[in-house]
Amino acid sequence: MKDFQENIVPATNQNSTDIFLGRADGSPRVLFVGNSITRHGRKPDIGWDRECGMAASDADHDYVHVFARRFLEKYPDAGFGILQAANFERQFDKGMELEKVYREVIDWKPDIVVMFFGANVSRDYDAAETHEISFGSRYGELRDLLDSGKTLFFHSEGFYLRPVLDKEKQAVCASRGDTWIPLGDINSREDAHGMFNHPGDLGMKLIADRFFDYVTAGLSNITEF
Repeated sequence: MKDFQENIVPATNQNSTDIFLGRADGSPRVLFVGNSITRHGRKPDIGWDRECGMAASDADHDYVHVFARRFLEKYPDAGFGILQAANFERQFDKGMELEKVYREVIDWKPDIVVMFFGANVSRDYDAAETHEISFGSRYGELRDLLDSGKTLFFHSEGFYLRPVLDKEKQAVCASRGDTWIPLGDINSREDAHGMFNHPGDLGMKLIADRFFDYVTAGLSNITEF
């Protein structure tokens, strides 16, 4: 039986830059903090020839774009951005100066942040009994740096099963009063997986729809940004 929880995509050199920001005057501004599922540049040596969320058939079918199309129907002035966090996943315990590295994103002042990453953290982390620097502490630090003071945060379970990381992410989510988004019923579906064990078009749509439902519910009592 195929292991649908095996992440076989290299964690390095996924994009030429980590930051992709849309209109600064958008309202609301939605930021997706993710990894290769959110955006991966072309990498011919592994057979990936697209610049979009892996493994959608094209940009129109990755979860960011599917979400954006639905969201713009309700909020036509919205703006969208991506912080591709694969480098954070690999280097969170290596002394990254987060405020300096992500200053452009911080200054963009997102109104809504969806945090959906963790898969590129070394598997050795899960097996260790103690950590000098925990993923959760740095994850929380990144979350707080992105908070403009009125930002709504949504934290998603990973597409790959990483119970140790998800527990730490959930703790951050709960301590800040944020919203947790479960994906277990999606990541366990064979038909949700595509190339490289990443979500195919169906998986992307299911993720986008799940995020849309949670985000719009969170916005239901907010009239201005």
